[in-house]
Amino acid sequence: MNYLKPIILLCLTLLLSCNSETALDDKPNDLISEEKMIDVLIDVHITESALSLKNFNRDSSLKLFVYYQEDIFKEHQISEKQFQESYDYYAKHSKQFDHMYEVIIDSLKVKEATGKLK
Repeated sequence: MNYLKPIILLCLTLLLSCNSETALDDKPNDLISEEKMIDVLIDVHITESALSLKNFNRDSSLKLFVYYQEDIFKEHQISEKQFQESYDYYAKHSKQFDHMYEVIIDSLKVKEATGKLK
């Protein structure tokens, strides 16, 4: 009878920890479109790259990045919360997220080849 308690507890834990598929499909109300999200992420990655080329210490780089990130959000007329919720949504949909990053990488390569990186 002692062995039955841990088995029941394990089964209940597994049952309660299973996430339903519908939770993944819950889109945020203000989800950023895929195209706009790609544009925002391109700007974010260009900014990260530019800051990494400077010889700033980690704390300074992070503070500068937050400043530039705010500018990116203003430029694209989105909020930080909207960006984070949209990013989390797309990250949970791996095929869509992978496709987005293929476009981002291609766009960055084209910008680099044509000398149009900011």
